[in-house]
Amino acid sequence: MRRFIWATVYVAAGVAAGCVSAFALIQSAGVAPAGAGGPWQSRAAAMAGPDAFYVRSHYLLEGRLPPAPSQLGEATADADEDGRPLSGSCAYLITSTGPLPRWWSLGVVESGADKAALQTTADSDTAVRDADNSVTISAATSPQPGNWLKAPERRRFTLIYSALAAGPKPLDPPFTIKRGECS
Repeated sequence: MRRFIWATVYVAAGVAAGCVSAFALIQSAGVAPAGAGGPWQSRAAAMAGPDAFYVRSHYLLEGRLPPAPSQLGEATADADEDGRPLSGSCAYLITSTGPLPRWWSLGVVESGADKAALQTTADSDTAVRDADNSVTISAATSPQPGNWLKAPERRRFTLIYSALAAGPKPLDPPFTIKRGECS
């Protein structure tokens, strides 16, 4: 009887260790910086490489279909330009730094939530552009003038940038993220 109990414990421990290591690999595989030196990360380059299975699994675990690499590019940012985590206790100014693609979208997702729903989005159809065709978006918990993304209260959050793919060229999000006042 003791052998059966110990064998069951070893099998259960092995299954648990396998699940934890698979989840860790799924969350970290294929993540690479998007663009030059900013806070943006992307899995787009790994969609066709040896990590493709894990990258697709990452999207499926979040309840989303993976973007088609030839049609849609996606990048995420969990930190501002200085490397500080994005937090609902601070306001952020997200500014376009160059030409924007024909279609793009920028959304806020609450980090660490079991079922993190998209909080708010701004996109090429709804964003108010400045006179020079640039876009400035505020991310804060309270309403801001102009383009505003509602950030979750006192929680970390992630910005998700999606845009039409420009062929095989890697996605380079044209937005900087600057931290403003914190409460």
